[in-house]
Amino acid sequence: MSERNEKLFDVIICGGGPAGSTCALALADSGLKVAVIEKQKFPRDKVCGDAIAAYVHKVLNTINPKFKDALSEFKEKVMVDTCRIVAPNANAFDITFSQSGFISTRVSWDNFLYELASVQNNITYFLNHAVTEVIIDSTKCETIVQTEHTSFKGKIVIGCDGAHSIINKKIVGTKPDLNHYSGAVRAYYKNVTGIPDRTFELHFIKGLSPGYFWIFPLKDNLANVGLGALSASISKQKLNLRKIFEDAIHNVSYLKERFKDAEQIGQLEGFGLPLGSRKVVMSGDNFMLCGDAASLIDPLSGEGIGQAMVSGRYAGWQAKKCFDQNNFTGTFMKQYDKLVYDKFWARHRKNYLIQQMIGKREWLLNGVVNLTSRNRFIKDLLMRALN
Repeated sequence: MSERNEKLFDVIICGGGPAGSTCALALADSGLKVAVIEKQKFPRDKVCGDAIAAYVHKVLNTINPKFKDALSEFKEKVMVDTCRIVAPNANAFDITFSQSGFISTRVSWDNFLYELASVQNNITYFLNHAVTEVIIDSTKCETIVQTEHTSFKGKIVIGCDGAHSIINKKIVGTKPDLNHYSGAVRAYYKNVTGIPDRTFELHFIKGLSPGYFWIFPLKDNLANVGLGALSASISKQKLNLRKIFEDAIHNVSYLKERFKDAEQIGQLEGFGLPLGSRKVVMSGDNFMLCGDAASLIDPLSGEGIGQAMVSGRYAGWQAKKCFDQNNFTGTFMKQYDKLVYDKFWARHRKNYLIQQMIGKREWLLNGVVNLTSRNRFIKDLLMRALN
């Protein structure tokens, strides 16, 4: 094997998705030398539901208002402010939120964040660089991240490299727990009929519990269509998500009419979601983990892009503190864990309990939807709780 080139940086971010690029943006005014190592080249796809939380503009604004202004000019999105919930018995009701989120393909969204971050003077992206090894020597306060041909040295490594994080695997070794993990499949479709304006749909179909089938609108008459379920249920019930998906669009009566003239674009692809319904190790001497690498996906909605960006921002801010105070210890890094869990833990645990209570009882979900669709007072209470 040829000798690796050596590059010196202050902070090494592994992964250039929403967590990694947001972390880089949070370090843009730091004066620190930042490397972002990404295994692919932008623009590139990432299998995902593509739903992006309403609060991401605030995340960008707290880093720098010019980044929020750039988001307002980002055209590759469909704004949504309403969630249609469809029960197993096909009854439905809509929840309208006080703020609008949006749906954007990960090809477009990740490339948008990459383009924002890659032009910052102190940030260098290394594309087509797959991480093979990470070594932390806390006695020397040194981290070494290796790719096939390059060795990166720095003070801090930040793992933003997704559900199958190499940084997590090499440093922490978080073991998947099927009770806190979901599996999903998704495909893009053109010409799905009956998609309401500014609305994303969650269909709790029979035989998929806890889990749901989704239809998320995209630009140019496209839709992100998929389904997911708790991995423990997939294993226990021996669920075949691909078969359930095909059955839903071809045999569920009210759905098959909507897909009668629809055209699938590309393949039906699978992905995993490490849920934020348990606390895991997110930091230690000279390292932090963000986003999916830190198991931060909402256990009820399956949303993870917003959490990835928030955690990336916090990790960038924490890295600046570490350099300001010359303290890179695990004890000092715990400030990062506290920020993340103060932000998300209560909601994730609440949503996990809802998932467990309703998701496994179709009759209860049918009853809740029936009652909510007929009772304005109950619906208002629910809307206030979710907004």
